[in-house]
Amino acid sequence: MPFGKLWELAAIPDMPSVPTLRQFIRDRPDFPVIERGRKGTSYVFDLDAAAAFVREHWQDRRPTLSGRARATRGSADHRQAQLTLPSLEIAP
Repeated sequence: MPFGKLWELAAIPDMPSVPTLRQFIRDRPDFPVIERGRKGTSYVFDLDAAAAFVREHWQDRRPTLSGRARATRGSADHRQAQLTLPSLEIAP
């Protein structure tokens, strides 16, 4: 049962970033925190318990696009960028 700080929890593979974890902890009063962080004081966690809780309860809320939507959006953005680029003339 290793104890650690917020940045150590975020460094575990498949954990969200520090700001995302901080918000998640604020949103979940049942998050297993040994000591809450505040100005000048770091959070302290049982890293195993905290990581297990995050894996069980956290859902990535970032908007996701399917492969086709990503490909379509990328090519449309690229075409639009090509249409709006100014023509460059090189002076001799």
